[in-house]
Amino acid sequence: MAARRSITVSITPEQDDLIQSCLQSGRFASTSEVVRAALRLLDQDEGQRRPAASKAAGTASSSPSQNR
Repeated sequence: MAARRSITVSITPEQDDLIQSCLQSGRFASTSEVVRAALRLLDQDEGQRRPAASKAAGTASSSPSQNR
């Protein structure tokens, strides 16, 4: 298992309600599990955006003369 580190974060009341809802549903056993699941989704989303951004940057940097 990877080493873990504790951090403190500030969240909005709405975010706290979401965490509590996740816990009450029984899907997650702890706040840490909810946060780790959210971070996995963020990582997936960012991973999907990176290739698209790289492709767009490559297209934008090409001048018409380079495409002839």
